[in-house]
Amino acid sequence: MRALDLFLVLLLVFSCSIKKENIPEIDFVELHTNTDASLRALHVVNDQVIWASGSQGTVLNSTDGGENWNVFKVPGQEKNDFRSLWAWDAKRALVFGISGPEFAFLTNNGGITWELVYQDSTKGLFFDTMVFADEVNGLAISDQVDGKSFLIRTENGGVDWQKVDSVPDVYAGEVNFAASNTCIKFQPSGHACFATGGSCSRVFYSTDFGNTWDCTQTLKFRNSPSSGIFSIDFKNSREGVVVGGTYDQPELNQNISAYSNDGGLIWTASESMPKEFRSCVQFISDGNKDYVLAIGKTGCDISDDNGKNWKFISDQGYYTLRAVPGSLTGFAAGSNGRVAKFKIH
Repeated sequence: MRALDLFLVLLLVFSCSIKKENIPEIDFVELHTNTDASLRALHVVNDQVIWASGSQGTVLNSTDGGENWNVFKVPGQEKNDFRSLWAWDAKRALVFGISGPEFAFLTNNGGITWELVYQDSTKGLFFDTMVFADEVNGLAISDQVDGKSFLIRTENGGVDWQKVDSVPDVYAGEVNFAASNTCIKFQPSGHACFATGGSCSRVFYSTDFGNTWDCTQTLKFRNSPSSGIFSIDFKNSREGVVVGGTYDQPELNQNISAYSNDGGLIWTASESMPKEFRSCVQFISDGNKDYVLAIGKTGCDISDDNGKNWKFISDQGYYTLRAVPGSLTGFAAGSNGRVAKFKIH
């Protein structure tokens, strides 16, 4: 082999090796949960305390890092689907069901007993997501009622809820998706955003703890009843990411992710997209490395530039995930009671 040819071969091998080394890897280890419920909501308090919830009125938690799980059925809610969940510690957690009139239930003893804290007989309610900014301020959102997203807020840790009437009108067929409990992001600063899909994909935002709202330009996502933005997350008050796609045609990946650098006012389509439909996006950092993970039922992608570009890293599929705070590890949840612990390396 000529010296020039050998040099080119070695250069190609070296370049491929460097490229591979620059792509993080992720490992998923399946855990035994003792349930077959479809799990759409997940909250990781720390590396030991994890909560999840989903179909058949099911709530489960672990206090030993996922080694063992307690499985609960909220009394009278066996036909409800708890797609929204928030937890403060090993004892206190709140779930929202998609159907009512009894929607929200709070436990203060680790799931042994539950108190009804929100009920509403308004026709058409279907709660998609519930999230807290801090110990007391929370938001929950339902699909639209009478041309507006039905948004409620609490200032006392979920005990009492009030309807927010300042949300701008939505278009016919514009919806919020209840795929992963991540279509709202609410930060301690009072900055809040929620994302829509269906007939129109937009981001609505507030800077005063959800009291008043405005909306952005329409994002260039595919429009259909099963398409649009499914998930939103923010790294801080300015840098945010949205992901989604078409749930029943996951292979369609044109315009399924966008990013913002100004708090969600302007959104730019990602330069390279996730491989397929993704139902959940989360910023993850250990203080040294910062990533964004996007996951869905067909796999997982990672970004190291705040959602501008994506790299496919796993065909392990889940509906939702959360990181252990300050860590590159976390947990993912999905169909048939599946919960896994993950690690990025």
